[in-house]
Amino acid sequence: MSDSSANHDKSNLLLPDDLLDDVVGTFKALSDPTRAQLIYMLTEREYSVNELSEQVPVSASAVSHHLAKLRAIRLVRTRRDGNQIFYSIDDSHVAALFKEALYHLDHVRRNLPDHPYPDRAHRS
Repeated sequence: MSDSSANHDKSNLLLPDDLLDDVVGTFKALSDPTRAQLIYMLTEREYSVNELSEQVPVSASAVSHHLAKLRAIRLVRTRRDGNQIFYSIDDSHVAALFKEALYHLDHVRRNLPDHPYPDRAHRS
């Protein structure tokens, strides 16, 4: 196998740089304990900043700052009702990603086997 074909094979396995940056940005945003807690709460229902700040150990201003970061990368969205703004998960993928992380941790902590994915048979 030539060096150029070996490099071509490797490049097919790598994420494009722009997608890699976005994936890293998503996980980086979720690596903050306050933001992770906010995402967890928002997987259940929408909340106002004040409702969220009553539940987490940071000020409403800090909650707003965290939500702005999450909104910038489309993990959360807003809905206005009069002068009140409510936050929710941007789409079902965000909730699924977070819940899958919790599912993984449950399996790790309880030393359970991995669950099979229906499409895994198609991978090789």
